[in-house]
Amino acid sequence: MCAFEVPPPVPHPLEPAEELLQVVLGLTDSLVFEFDAEGRYLSAWAGSEALLAAPREAFLGRHISEVMDPATAARTLESIQRVLARGEPERFEYSLELEGGRRWFSADAMRVPQRPGVAFLVRDITRQKTLELSLLQADRLAALGTLAAGVAHEVSNPLGYISSNLNFIEEGLAEVRQALAGAPGLAPQALTLEECAEALTEARQGTTRIRNVVGDLKTFSRGEDTRPGEERADVRRALEMSLNMAMPELRHRARVVWRAEEVPPVRGSESRLGQVFLNLLLNAAQAISEGAPGENTVEAHLRAEDGKVVVEIRDTGHGIPPENLKRIFEPFFTTRPAGVGTGLGLAICHSIIIAMRGELTVESTVGKGTCFRVRLPTD
Repeated sequence: MCAFEVPPPVPHPLEPAEELLQVVLGLTDSLVFEFDAEGRYLSAWAGSEALLAAPREAFLGRHISEVMDPATAARTLESIQRVLARGEPERFEYSLELEGGRRWFSADAMRVPQRPGVAFLVRDITRQKTLELSLLQADRLAALGTLAAGVAHEVSNPLGYISSNLNFIEEGLAEVRQALAGAPGLAPQALTLEECAEALTEARQGTTRIRNVVGDLKTFSRGEDTRPGEERADVRRALEMSLNMAMPELRHRARVVWRAEEVPPVRGSESRLGQVFLNLLLNAAQAISEGAPGENTVEAHLRAEDGKVVVEIRDTGHGIPPENLKRIFEPFFTTRPAGVGTGLGLAICHSIIIAMRGELTVESTVGKGTCFRVRLPTD
């Protein structure tokens, strides 16, 4: 009789890959989740079970809405459906309130060959996000510093005629008061009352103008506490706010041409979008020398095109040389003299638009001008 040795069991072909993934994840704080098309967990991996909110087995088969908060679950499910439909990877960020405060995460979604669902690589980016928010605030403050003189002028003008009108009203009311008190030779003057009413209307218009200026500044400079993906931005309102704020810098350099179509809202922060437009408008102003506003233009166009919202900011300034155009979105790259500007403005603009799943591109011809183009998805 021949004896046959029983061969050892052959491991499942995915087991070595899972072991390798476990080793790689053990070197990081990253997590990997896999979902089916309906948003149910197919698998979950982490370098340490401590990084998971529950044991790995507790995730399997459950729907994402049973584990995550509604907003994050909705964003993840939308991402799953887009990746399955388009076959292209995508990335989004979200935040959660955990013990010790808010934590920020990035989620990279992609199809995995020979697998039924979509895999997500989730990383804790709280440190990076904290630095990014600090840079955003620093860029806002730098822009506000550039605008300071113009804003002061925008506020002092209406304050001047408010003060003048109030003095006129005070004198007119004194005359009416004397007439009503029966002062000799005086009678109530209807004309004086009408003039006081007109002065009050002008004063009210002045206070509205100041309120609008201050409101735009507050919107632009405020720190945000909204979670990414939960906010819908009105692109037209963000662009109008930025134009209002940049106008003191623009009006002495160029004519402003503003054309806008009706466009749908986009997913993202309106104040951050305003920060992008303000930076681009200030760059356009600084590309044009003062003294000949009738000979130069800065154009701002807003339209819908191929399922995207498109904003173009075009100037007739000195243009950007080709060698600089290649590096224009690099952090700290600047062609300005030392001590003028941080070199972060366009890099921050680029990162804001990319985070909104959009594109920021530039075209320029030396001596003719520059066009920055922002494209944002509406889904």
